[in-house]
Parts: sequence; structure tokens; C-alpha cells
Amino acid sequence: MGSTSVRVFIATVAAALIVLVGFAVPGEAVAAPPATPVVTVVGGCDGTKQVQPRNLSSIYCGDAGVIVTQITWLGWTDAWAAGYGTEHRRLCKPDCATGGIRSSPVAVWLFAPSRGEFTRVSLYSSVTAAPETYRLTGFVR
Repeated sequence: MGSTSVRVFIATVAAALIVLVGFAVPGEAVAAPPATPVVTVVGGCDGTKQVQPRNLSSIYCGDAGVIVTQITWLGWTDAWAAGYGTEHRRLCKPDCATGGIRSSPVAVWLFAPSRGEFTRVSLYSSVTAAPETYRLTGFVR
């Protein structure tokens, strides 16, 4: 084997090894770290931890004045969550006992996490009106 043939052979083997190891350089990561699981929750009125709940009743735990049901979540992260559902709002005219309930479509935005729990919710019932923002009153045991 001549000197040129040896150089070509070594270059070919070196190129194959580089491709096989994925261009790894000592000290550098070659694979992405595993995804961190989402841990931010909504505190239920009963103290349960809820992740992507179908119903959100912890807006007013005391009287259930506003409840969102049939929620479809479009995104849920540790910093925010967004979805849409049906808002059921107690109408207190002439009084809360006889005023009835109004149901309408609504967009939901959870935010302001503290100690692994969302603390605020904004409800968007119109694209032109400002959202209504509430402090979530549920808790986590």
C-alpha cells in the first residue's frame, strides 16, 4: 500500500468515525436534555391539584358565581395556560337567588404562578372588550 493509499484510508476511517460519533466534542452535550414535566397546577376548591382541568370552579369557591366548563386547553406551561370553554355566570338581578345563570363562550388565560400554583385567571368573552381578571380562590393541600 503506497503512502497516498494509506492517507486516503486513514482519512476515510476518520471521516466515518466522526460521522458515527455525531461530531461529538469532549465536554459538549450531544443530546438535548429530557423535557421538564409541567408541575404548575390550579388549586381546587377542595384542595386538589388540577392540571388541565375540564372545569374551572375555583374562581369563586365561596358561591360558585363564575364557573368555566368544557375547557379545551391549547397550551399549558409552568408560566401560563390558555384555553377556551363555556362560562356560567350567576346573575344577581334582582338578587343572586332568583337572578338565574348566563352561559356564554369564553377564552381562559391562567397566569401569575406562585409556589407551583396559578393564582390569577383572565376571562375573555369578547375580542373587543377588556378581559375580566380574578384571583383564583382554590388551594392546594
